[in-house]
Amino acid sequence: MSQEKIFTDKTPQISIADCQGDLVIRSWSENAVLVKGDNFDLEQGDSGISVTSPQDLKLMIPEGSSLSILNVSGDLVIKYVSGHISIQEAHRDAVLVGLGPLKINTIHSDLSAKNIDGDLSVEMIHGDSVFRNVQALNLGTVSGDISIRNASGDVAINEAMGDINLRTVNGDVTITNGQRDVNLRNLGGKASVTNIHGDIRIVGGLSADKHTFQAERDIILRWPLDAPLNLTANAPAIKNRLPLEAAQQTDNSLTGRIGDGETAVTLTANGRILLKETQVIDSRWEGDATDSFDFDFGADLEGLGAQISSQILNKFSQVASDLDQRFGPDFTQRISERITHEAERAAAKAERAAQQAAAKAERAAEQARRRAERNMRRSPGRPPAAPKPPAPPKRKASGEEQLKILKMVEQGIITPAEAATLLEALEN
Repeated sequence: MSQEKIFTDKTPQISIADCQGDLVIRSWSENAVLVKGDNFDLEQGDSGISVTSPQDLKLMIPEGSSLSILNVSGDLVIKYVSGHISIQEAHRDAVLVGLGPLKINTIHSDLSAKNIDGDLSVEMIHGDSVFRNVQALNLGTVSGDISIRNASGDVAINEAMGDINLRTVNGDVTITNGQRDVNLRNLGGKASVTNIHGDIRIVGGLSADKHTFQAERDIILRWPLDAPLNLTANAPAIKNRLPLEAAQQTDNSLTGRIGDGETAVTLTANGRILLKETQVIDSRWEGDATDSFDFDFGADLEGLGAQISSQILNKFSQVASDLDQRFGPDFTQRISERITHEAERAAAKAERAAQQAAAKAERAAEQARRRAERNMRRSPGRPPAAPKPPAPPKRKASGEEQLKILKMVEQGIITPAEAATLLEALEN
C-alpha cells in the first residue's frame, strides 16, 4: 500500500470522483491530506484536491474539510469531519459519525448516522437506517426500517417500506407514506402522520398544535392524564379508557377533551382505535414490581450496538501488545482496522434487530397485559419464582488461543465477528 501527503489549510475542498473499493475517511490534527491505497490518482488544483482509486482508499484530512463524493463501490465510513459533505452514491453500507451538514443522494445498502451537527437529507436508502443525535432530518424513500432517536430539529419522511421508530424528536414530524408500523414516543413538535398501511402507536403527550394521524389498521394512543387533549377519533371500533370530559361517542366516532389547552389530536383508522393512559397501574400499587405491566422494551436495548462493538474491541485490546511484539505494528494496525470496521457494522445491525424485537414485544404485550389484568381480578397473584443459582465463573481464553484466533482473522479464514463468537465460546 502506497501513501501520499499534501499540505493544505484548515478547510480544504476534497473531491472523490470514484472509489471502486471501501472508502474510509477520518479527521486528524494536521493541516494536510494523507492518502493511502494502491494505484490511486491524486491531484491538487485551484478548486481543491481530487482523488480516484480502483481499490480500497483511506484518507486522513483536516477536521474542517469539505467533501464531495460521487461514487463508492464498497463500504463508506466517514468520521469527525465538520465541513459540508455531499455523497452522490454508495453501493454498500455507510457509517457516518461526528459530521457536519450532509446531503446524500443514494445509499444502496444500510445507513448509520450518529452525532450529526447540521441538516441531513437523503433521497434514497435501499436498506435499513439508524439515526442517533441528529438535527433536522429529511428522508425521501427508504426501503427498509427507520430508527430515529434524539433529533433536535424537524423530521420529514416521504415514504418508508419498513417499520418507523421515532423517539425524542424536538421538532415537527411529517410522515407522508408508510407501508408498515409506526412507533412514536416523546414528540415535541407538530405531528402529521398519514397513509400508514400498518399500525400507529403513540406514547406521551403532544405540543399545543394540531396533530393528525391516519392508519389503515389500528391506532393505539397512550396519553398522560396531566397533559391537555382535544380529541377527535374516527374508526369502525373505538375502545376508550381515558377519562374524557364532554365526551360524545357514536358507532364510528368519539370526541372529548382532557383539561384546557390547544393540543388538538385527530385519529383516523380503518381498524381499531385504542385510547389508554400512560400510567397503566393504579398509583397505589406502583411500588410493587410484580404488579407493573407497563414495560419499557426500549430501555434494555439502549446502546446494544455500542455494547457489542465495545466487547469486540476489548477482546482485541487484550492481546494488542503481544501482537506488536510478535508480528510488528503494521500487522496490528491492519487487524485493528478490520476489527473496528466489522464491529461497527455488527453494532448497527444489532441495533436495528433490537428495534424490531422491541416493536414485536410491545405488540405481544398488549394481549398479555389484558390477560394479566383479568387474572388479577379473579385470583391472588402468584409468589415470585425462586432466584436462579449463580452461573459458574467463566475462564478466560489463554493468550495462545487468542493469538491463534487473530491469526485466522488476518488470513481471512474467519471474520472478526466469528472471532468474537469463538472467544466467547472458549470462555464459556
